[in-house]
Amino acid sequence: MDTFIAVCLALIVLELAVMIGVFVFTMLKLKDAAQAVEIAAYRVDQEVLSFGTTIRSGWGDTLRTLLSTGLAIFRR
Repeated sequence: MDTFIAVCLALIVLELAVMIGVFVFTMLKLKDAAQAVEIAAYRVDQEVLSFGTTIRSGWGDTLRTLLSTGLAIFRR
């Protein structure tokens, strides 16, 4: 009976060790994915800021004028 209990305890400890290993591996992959998302979000933020600067610098009015002129031509 002692052998059976020892084998069961060993299997439980082995299972726990494997689960901890899987958890650590998953957390490391999740950390890498979170860093990639952070970098992508930073790049998108920079593009939005750049686009906003372009719109405020007068290019927006020029593009709006060209667009309205083009739509006026196609409506006729």
